[in-house]
Amino acid sequence: MKTTKIVIALGAAAALGVAVLPLASYAANNYTATTNITVSINSTFSVTATESVTATATNNGPVVDMSPVVTVITNNSGGFTLKAKTTHTGGPALISGSNEIAAGAPSVGTSAWGMKGGALGTTYTALKTTDTTVLTTSAPTNTSGVATTFTIGVSASPSQAAGTYAGTITWTGTANS
Repeated sequence: MKTTKIVIALGAAAALGVAVLPLASYAANNYTATTNITVSINSTFSVTATESVTATATNNGPVVDMSPVVTVITNNSGGFTLKAKTTHTGGPALISGSNEIAAGAPSVGTSAWGMKGGALGTTYTALKTTDTTVLTTSAPTNTSGVATTFTIGVSASPSQAAGTYAGTITWTGTANS
């Protein structure tokens, strides 16, 4: 009869979902789980520029202007700095074979090319083969970005050799901290 009562008690406990094991057996086994958390916050940053600009200058003629547009888009809270440099092997000159037009301030009667606009102001500046800051902002741009038109001016002296002169400007944008 005593065995029957224990079996009935165990059966009733099992039917009710109650564990009849000693509580000490649960406390001895600690089970853990972990969750790895990774958060990526990507800064939006892009620089685009007019791919090429062309002009026709005449010997001893007026300064001929070209107008590349550079657009920077960023969500960086500190804004950005835009730099420019010439990036061809002949240095900062525009080159046509062995002839060149030196970087400088173009004007009637001289052979020179320079750039103005942005942080350069309204006077032509000779670009170098090292970075020159041409624009700085202190806040993020809107989704369309900040589009800045720069002016590249070229002049040819009376003795400048005929030819097609070429050069390259590299624009580099950096997020401000």
